[in-house]
Amino acid sequence: MMATTARRRPAVVTLITVLIVGETVTFLLASLLHLGVPIPLGFTQPQLIAAAIVEGLIWLFLSVSLYALFAHRTWAWGVTLAAHIFSVAGVGVGIFETSRSGAGGEPNFVYHRVIMVALIVVLALLATPAARATLGHGRLASPMKE
Repeated sequence: MMATTARRRPAVVTLITVLIVGETVTFLLASLLHLGVPIPLGFTQPQLIAAAIVEGLIWLFLSVSLYALFAHRTWAWGVTLAAHIFSVAGVGVGIFETSRSGAGGEPNFVYHRVIMVALIVVLALLATPAARATLGHGRLASPMKE
């Protein structure tokens, strides 16, 4: 009889993954809205190519991070950390610009602040020992394989 052992990921890694899925989807939608693509969400956004580019890059980096998480890559921690540092910087610029210009109105104001909190929460969760070990930081007892 063959015994198999399934290794479960810690709850913190599951939470990180769920948050990143949400972040990734919202950045894709935000980028499309700023490109002028009509998405029936109940509001519109001004066509801002610079915002669309930054949000598109954030979407891309977060998508690579999700791939690494779902594929159990040993570099998942590093790419997730880098994607979130880039995202925090990009959202910070977005907060500054929307505060200065008022572009996008209330939905933009709320979105930038809510997504900033989510990004910072993921950064804090990445610092936990369980996330660092499971996601391959420093090769600490990681059950994940390359």
